[in-house]
Amino acid sequence: MNNESIEVTDQKKLQENQGFLLKIESIRRKTHSFSLMLKEDDIIVALNNQFYVTGENQLIDELIELRKNNDKAILTIKRDEYFFDIIVRNSLGCKFSSLSLEETKNIQTQFATKKVFDIEEMREFNIFRDLKNNFECIEDTFSIVAGLFPPAWLAYEQKWWVLSFFSIFSLLLLSINPWIFAIGWIIVSIYCYKAQKNLIFGFTLLSGKALSMKIAATSIHEAHKIIRYFYPKSKFKYSRLDSPQMVEGEDNFSKDKKNISETENALI
Repeated sequence: MNNESIEVTDQKKLQENQGFLLKIESIRRKTHSFSLMLKEDDIIVALNNQFYVTGENQLIDELIELRKNNDKAILTIKRDEYFFDIIVRNSLGCKFSSLSLEETKNIQTQFATKKVFDIEEMREFNIFRDLKNNFECIEDTFSIVAGLFPPAWLAYEQKWWVLSFFSIFSLLLLSINPWIFAIGWIIVSIYCYKAQKNLIFGFTLLSGKALSMKIAATSIHEAHKIIRYFYPKSKFKYSRLDSPQMVEGEDNFSKDKKNISETENALI
């Protein structure tokens, strides 16, 4: 009899989130949700552009299938009254709670007006920022230019100080021995191609920026628009957006835990 009661309880738990949107209640470190820079109270709105009210267990199963098939999907998040997309490849590994029916219906109405795109149109961006609200968007992709001609790749990524060092070092090798220069060039080209993502992240961290957010967007301009919504004072080196409106004497980092601490790895 006790076993039957436990079975019924489990079935109720399996069905309790169905028909309602899921909200992230807590996030554990070293999980996919943590690496994606998700936050507590983020709402899971859609999977591959389909409004998602199928329940927690179904969501976990579908995301696990992505990892098994080495696949990916678009996950739409609602944060602070704003929808944005991320790319997921595994189960999030966080604890969920469900919204009320009224909240779910309201968000469904809002989501109906959101522009949606196929996953092939989406580009993944890692968002870095420093304490002065200088932002940098790094696209999560591999460039063949990094292996063919590293100086051009460094120029494209705007890593000017690294490019200067590389050029001086290359000229020094060339002046010593052309063969040493050729061998060094090949080794550096292979290394830049294989480790380009880690190199760019490392150079960005050395410039005083920390990982703040991960998003998916159709272009760098759309990524800037998303960032500007969450960080109204965000500044970019090159952007089609207007300069942010600054208020003299205003503390940019006094609320919402947006300042970096000695124990945190990212600005959030």
